[in-house]
Amino acid sequence: MTVQLFGCVCGQFHSPGAGLGMGDQQVSVPIPFYVVEHPDGVALFDCGLHGDITNPDDPYRQRLRSQGMDSPVNAEELAAASLERLDIDPARVRYVVLSHLHFDHAGGLHQLPNATVVAQKKEWDAGFDDDMAARYFLVRRFFDLGHPVKLVDGEHDLFGDGSVTLHPSFGHTPGHQSMRVRSEDGDYILVGDACYHGGVVETRDFPAYSDHAAMNRSLDSLLALRGPDTVMVFGHDPAQWGERPVLRATRA
Repeated sequence: MTVQLFGCVCGQFHSPGAGLGMGDQQVSVPIPFYVVEHPDGVALFDCGLHGDITNPDDPYRQRLRSQGMDSPVNAEELAAASLERLDIDPARVRYVVLSHLHFDHAGGLHQLPNATVVAQKKEWDAGFDDDMAARYFLVRRFFDLGHPVKLVDGEHDLFGDGSVTLHPSFGHTPGHQSMRVRSEDGDYILVGDACYHGGVVETRDFPAYSDHAAMNRSLDSLLALRGPDTVMVFGHDPAQWGERPVLRATRA
């Protein structure tokens, strides 16, 4: 079996555009996560939202709405349902690589009971440091669930054959990371929130709370990895998930 890569969308994030580098209007952006099917096991890059977020009265959604944001999602968009549409049992997911610990990237862990979480050590340490967690909005409810955890420090070859590699892209959060996948469909860099959308490549309009110097270095490093046919898949880019999604969500 060759390496296959799929892209799934787990609901939407509603926010003032300024926080996403998209002007002053209210915007709605996709919350993607990714499924890598490798001969040595299934890996996810991020895992979307927690099932509790389907409830408008969930305390975290209430907190978001109090700040002019929201994250509507239904059960059929969660990680488990998306995997089942790919004929993948959520219980056999081997790895969940987390770009970072935000609720819309780590929330689906509760549906992946046997996976090993793979995170940068700097990110995991920040999640358990009260001051850093508060500054960067790292909520333990969504990621501290008792999974086995593999902490990496810098670049990491997930399966040991060069097909799936992790690349530190610090700045959005202290230990943010991105993933490169060389699949049967091509060469992809899953940027994560190191860059919300393609426009930010030029504007460098990063979130106010982030480390802008580190984000600039990280984005430059990711762009330097590109080959002539490499596709950059950004964190929450509506243009990449419209009528012609940048990645397929099914086998058909």
